[in-house]
Amino acid sequence: MSTQHYIITGATSGLGYEITKQLYQHNIYLTLIVRDVEKAERLFPKLDYPNITWIACDMTSADDIIALSDQFSMQGKRYHGLIHSAGLGYFKSITNHTHTEMIQTYQVNTLHFVLLLKQLKPYLTHDATIVGISSQAAMATQPHGAHYAASKAAFNHILNALRFEEPSYHILNVMTGPIATPFHIHADPTGQYQQKMSRIMLQPQPLAAKIIQAMYQKKQEFYAPKWMAGALRIYQLAPRLFEKLGKTFFMSKMQ
Repeated sequence: MSTQHYIITGATSGLGYEITKQLYQHNIYLTLIVRDVEKAERLFPKLDYPNITWIACDMTSADDIIALSDQFSMQGKRYHGLIHSAGLGYFKSITNHTHTEMIQTYQVNTLHFVLLLKQLKPYLTHDATIVGISSQAAMATQPHGAHYAASKAAFNHILNALRFEEPSYHILNVMTGPIATPFHIHADPTGQYQQKMSRIMLQPQPLAAKIIQAMYQKKQEFYAPKWMAGALRIYQLAPRLFEKLGKTFFMSKMQ
């Protein structure tokens, strides 16, 4: 029986939910940081998931996150990793975002990850694994998704810097294309983007399995789909030219 214990955000929906279920099948103990405790209880009933516990915390609330330190201190446990799967975004133009939407996007995707890590660091093992679920949106111009892309670009830089600052940690940056999850219902209630991208949408179940494999293989970066990552690397050689030639593609998030 494994004695490893991971902390996961975003575990009650989408990719985070699949990662949680599959890690549990690997006999990993899990502590979930959740906003909706009732949902967590429905998805992971104690009789079926005795090795999963959860702590109530709203990832948009700095006060909630700071308060976690006392809760983890009282538990007196050591944790082998943190998986940050919580994510937020709105497919709107830059100026059409409300103040709350802008702030919460950067909070959940970047700022509060750092705050969370700061609170948890005293309780992580020396060689802890830190997994960040980022996005290939960070690698390209994103009209009507700029705040989301910018928050993920910042998240990438945080993870890369953390790799230098905490060399004993294993840092895995996961950069994906669009995934068929409820994220898109929130990001674009019209459903237009999900319909446009339906042919290339990644399925969360096999994606979760590949991410867990990358964790065990101690990889530093994981891209899916690989062809999209390759195309974006070419784009970065002459971004303004590709933006002119592929304007329709860049405007895919426009409602």
